[in-house]
Amino acid sequence: GGKGMGMGDVKLAGLMGLVLGFPKIVVALFLAFLTGALVGVILVLIRKKTLQSQIPFGPFLTGATFIGLFWGEKISKLVSRGLEIVKILGY
Repeated sequence: GGKGMGMGDVKLAGLMGLVLGFPKIVVALFLAFLTGALVGVILVLIRKKTLQSQIPFGPFLTGATFIGLFWGEKISKLVSRGLEIVKILGY
């Protein structure tokens, strides 16, 4: 097996970008990678998978697309405001 994303994932991510646009695609991709990583770590911890195992990434991309579609703009604005506050506080 290969490492990382397959071409199907790359094509799906491209379609996501066309459907969602900016900045929703950024939110969706971040959420897909975050949730995929969290699920992967949990599966390793409960010994359902090993570090060499592969898990399908498409479901995470698909789920994140819907979150990005419906709440991407709000999430983007919240993150932007949070970054402004951090910058103001000097961190």
